[in-house]
Amino acid sequence: MMGADDQRRPADRRRWDEGAHRTLVVALALTGLVLAGILAERRELWLDEYHTWWLSTMSLPSLWTFVTGDVHPPLYFALMNGWQRLASDSPLALRLPSLLAYTASVFVFAAALRPAGGTAAVRSAAVALFALSPALVYYGSEARMYALTVLLATASLACIVRLHDERGAARQSDATALAVAATLLVYTHYTGLFFLCGVGLAWLLRCLRRRAEWRPFVRFAVLAGVGTVLWLPVILEQRARKTAIDRLHVEAVAATGPASTPATRANGTAAATTPAGTVATTPGMIPWARDLAMSTASIMGVFPAPGVVLAGLLAAPFLVLVVGVLMALRSRDELAFTLLVVFAVSAAGTLIVPISRRYLLVAAPALFLLLWRGLVALHRLRPALVLAGPAATVVSLAGCLRMTTTPEAHPLAHIASVIRADTSRLPVHIISNYAAVPLRYHLRRDSAPAILGFPVNVEAWWASQAFKGWATVPVTRDSTEAWLGAHAAPDLWLVQFEADFQDPWQYMADGLDRRYVRTEVAADVLRGTSWHLYRLTTRHGARP
Repeated sequence: MMGADDQRRPADRRRWDEGAHRTLVVALALTGLVLAGILAERRELWLDEYHTWWLSTMSLPSLWTFVTGDVHPPLYFALMNGWQRLASDSPLALRLPSLLAYTASVFVFAAALRPAGGTAAVRSAAVALFALSPALVYYGSEARMYALTVLLATASLACIVRLHDERGAARQSDATALAVAATLLVYTHYTGLFFLCGVGLAWLLRCLRRRAEWRPFVRFAVLAGVGTVLWLPVILEQRARKTAIDRLHVEAVAATGPASTPATRANGTAAATTPAGTVATTPGMIPWARDLAMSTASIMGVFPAPGVVLAGLLAAPFLVLVVGVLMALRSRDELAFTLLVVFAVSAAGTLIVPISRRYLLVAAPALFLLLWRGLVALHRLRPALVLAGPAATVVSLAGCLRMTTTPEAHPLAHIASVIRADTSRLPVHIISNYAAVPLRYHLRRDSAPAILGFPVNVEAWWASQAFKGWATVPVTRDSTEAWLGAHAAPDLWLVQFEADFQDPWQYMADGLDRRYVRTEVAADVLRGTSWHLYRLTTRHGARP
């Protein structure tokens, strides 16, 4: 017969395990916060983060006008506008909301792992995989909406886990919370639309299979549908406007001749250049699947790897977890089925946008919850197989450490320091409207020289647009010649960003070379950064 002491031991052991799990969750969240904080402190803002800064300085009416004319939803920028009124505009201050959102997502993810879904060791391994994901840490250190996107997606999935709890019927309050979180996700990033469709499809399939109740689903569908439909006219208008602007750009570029150099896509891979000079991503399902696999592996810390053999070794523990996911699906794990549908639909949404790791972040919480279900299945088969979780965590941690120890360049800060040291206050010509905003950020506290943006400076561009959105006007060779004639100066600085690779950008550079002698400055410091700084001096005999 079992004595009282023998009966207390399992209960005491469970309490100790739960306490250790909670302590580990806090330690993992703090570790991730430190890693993300190091990145936030070491890295220079990139172009889109300067865009966040610019919007955060606007008045609320101007901000609203801008975001409705832009290609992004308003929630993150509205939050940043309020934050800017409370905090400074230093890089760390701008990135702090993302750091907090990333940290909060770790705790929400841990809370989603119900005790009935596995042992404390299994749940701890799943939280470690999530908290130390290199992609989540990286984008948790950016002044962009991606960390908030992950937080809202994680909160939505936490509601789904509660709705799948076999210990009780689905509650209407959980359906309401899910609808609110998923709708806010759509207002944070438009990839949330794919996530919302995945959640709705998975729930509908469960209802049709009589594995879920209809009433909570109907409540979710109505609330989320109404919340999304309210913003749908703006989405359609934004899409139509962007299509029209893209068409005007294609026509303008076609009129100037073919592109001068091969193009590069936003994610760094080669892209095709058409005879008209437009950029087209490589078509086909195989390249899309390859890019999707690489982005997914990157989220988990496997890719990029120096070689195929090392990549295979790094991927081995994750492959074991995938086997566990397949086992869970085979055992008719309803939660695993739902998570798989959500992840698949969210990832498939990238078919209509360029494949990029940051666009896949909305599906990352579903991916890590799937791996958790795989860990549960592996534990049931053989407890020792759970060691695949810590092994995979070591791979992810190595990826984080690699990020935080990689040398970081600060090209814009260096360019600004050179221009600031020039007592002659020569005007600065920058070939790109979009890239003119960063220079304004770095020169904002000084008596800065005039910044001439091509084809117009940011202020003139803002005032000239019938709508307010982040898109420049199409440029032709005639307008380029007119700009060169109107802004002739004896000497000036030229800041060039390598992403501006097509005519008439190159035509602008050729026009400047006809008028000025170009001397590169700080070439050693700026090498490999995509930025160039030149001192332009009037060429002898050049016509104004």
